[in-house]
Amino acid sequence: MTYQTHISKGYDGWQATSEAVLGETDEGTRILKLRTAKVRGGLSASASVCIRKGANGYATETTVIFQDFFKSGIAPTPCKRVTEKAIQSAHENALEHMGQLIEDATAFYEEQEPIAA
Repeated sequence: MTYQTHISKGYDGWQATSEAVLGETDEGTRILKLRTAKVRGGLSASASVCIRKGANGYATETTVIFQDFFKSGIAPTPCKRVTEKAIQSAHENALEHMGQLIEDATAFYEEQEPIAA
């Protein structure tokens, strides 16, 4: 599957992000975000889930620490200099894990939600 990637440079340097929709909840849309950025010794990706809802033209994202899905250390890549090209390459490597991350996140929330009888 193809995911749209957004590459930007901010205060902390270059980063790349991609998103996948996991489904709808009562609060809003559940989104899995994959972010590749600089870590000690190179580049690495992390995946986190948030709930996005829009109201009056503004979108808000919420996450609950220690209760929402999070995984770090995805596809670590050694790198001496963080450039846009290096981030793009590392993020493409991390995107290969996106299918498994979607499965893991979906299973994570299925275990938490009570089954209606």
